[in-house]
Amino acid sequence: MKTTRLLPWILFFSGILIYVVGLWHACPLLSGKGYFLGALMTGMFVTYAYQRAVNLNQNDECFTSICKMVASITLGLLLVGIWNIPLAPIEKGLYPAAFFVCLVGQVLLLRPGQNEQNGES
Repeated sequence: MKTTRLLPWILFFSGILIYVVGLWHACPLLSGKGYFLGALMTGMFVTYAYQRAVNLNQNDECFTSICKMVASITLGLLLVGIWNIPLAPIEKGLYPAAFFVCLVGQVLLLRPGQNEQNGES
């Protein structure tokens, strides 16, 4: 059965758009915008690095622990930033959800397809 590759792209770009556009309007200062953009980029980088190592079978226990540590720090920074910014309660849940939707889309994009794993074209 052939699966579509459109869903991961939709998840990835919708997560980025909701996160970036929403927080761009919510943060009055440029430093706040950079803070949340840095959290998104760090989360995307650690997800990319870990998924690439898994795909190439080059990950070890030390690398996995470092990726988990960086992901935990990034998540903590994101949650502290969301907690301290003056937003409506619905927005305080929306932006972390958009962050995770973006990362899920990225993981699905980087994961090899089922057809490629079975040797089919």
